[in-house]
Amino acid sequence: MKYVLRVFDTNGSVQTLRIDSETPAAATALARSRGLRVVSVRAEGGRRQRANRLGLPGGRFNVELFARELAALLDAGVGVVDALRTLGGNERRETSAQVYRDLLRQLEEGHSLSAALEHASHIFPLVLVACVKASEQTGGLADSLTRYSRNSATLHELRARVVSAAIYPTVLLFVGAAVVLFLLGFVVPRFASLLEHSGRELPLLSRMLMAWGGLVHAHGSGLSVSVAVLAVATGFALRRPFVRNWIADRMLALPGIGQHFRVFRQSQFYRTTAMLVDGGIPAVKAFDLAQGLVGRADQTALAGALHQVRNGAKVSDAFQEAGLANAIAYRLLTVAEKTGGLGPVLDRIAAFQEAQVSRTIDLISRLIEPAMMIFIGVVIGGIVVLMYMPIFEIASSIQ
Repeated sequence: MKYVLRVFDTNGSVQTLRIDSETPAAATALARSRGLRVVSVRAEGGRRQRANRLGLPGGRFNVELFARELAALLDAGVGVVDALRTLGGNERRETSAQVYRDLLRQLEEGHSLSAALEHASHIFPLVLVACVKASEQTGGLADSLTRYSRNSATLHELRARVVSAAIYPTVLLFVGAAVVLFLLGFVVPRFASLLEHSGRELPLLSRMLMAWGGLVHAHGSGLSVSVAVLAVATGFALRRPFVRNWIADRMLALPGIGQHFRVFRQSQFYRTTAMLVDGGIPAVKAFDLAQGLVGRADQTALAGALHQVRNGAKVSDAFQEAGLANAIAYRLLTVAEKTGGLGPVLDRIAAFQEAQVSRTIDLISRLIEPAMMIFIGVVIGGIVVLMYMPIFEIASSIQ
């Protein structure tokens, strides 16, 4: 497989290489053996991940890649302005290049990098702005950007596992629905016309099936257009944040699944706050910045917990009372309050919750796939049996 690598050569210039290799790690090792410093690796022809306001997939500008490449340049001793010029000059997409030009203009006007990122808040998330602002006060901008890119990559990997676990059942559902519509709209009407001349009364369920088949056959074009319009409308609706938030709230309210989905979102919350705290941001502000990663009910509970913390309560007690910390998280938070190492503890809580989400995904995948196959098989088999039942009765009467 061919991989595209962005590297520093021996002169400090950024180059793009294409290397045939089996894995990204092998391609990176081959480039380093040539004395090159690797900035990023991606499969040729693969689409770059896009980022939304939280720095996760969904927008047009890849915030994660921006942070990783900028950190690599800064770590190599390149200044911020020169690094942005280098990245912007190497960007092929005009929309992304314009983002770099806007950042450079803000810096040339005397603004800080955090202020320039905040000016483009529709592209760069508040979490990244806060990390950069904290690093400008304490130093270590490259480390802060690296920490952000790693956190974003971890969250993306966890979300990708959830999405990939849902792909197979979704495809199976659509294929089963297509087969059912084909049977109802094409096969059933032909059986109905054959059985109408038999002179025998059909069973009730068979008559209902023939009626549904006739309805689908008569309005097939209208149903197809309606399904296409519904699919397009759903796609546009899912691009709106309030629709996605509404769906997320409904998923959190589902019995059984809702609790696991809540743990999934809380793991992202704890992982992000750990990154912010390690970057030098106060704990209360870090919790406040990451509150958008949890559901609305948890956001309300978090607001109440942070109010208690500001009034002198312990984080562990406030979070446990708000339902944001289970027994393990509570114990770890109490340890952090004694030792002062809140960032690593939050990271450990996120790791526990991510492991729980992974086990849940594996279990659900093992259960839902055979369950859906059985359900679709029963539906399609039922349609076939109801179609052939009158024919069996006619054949038995002839004998």
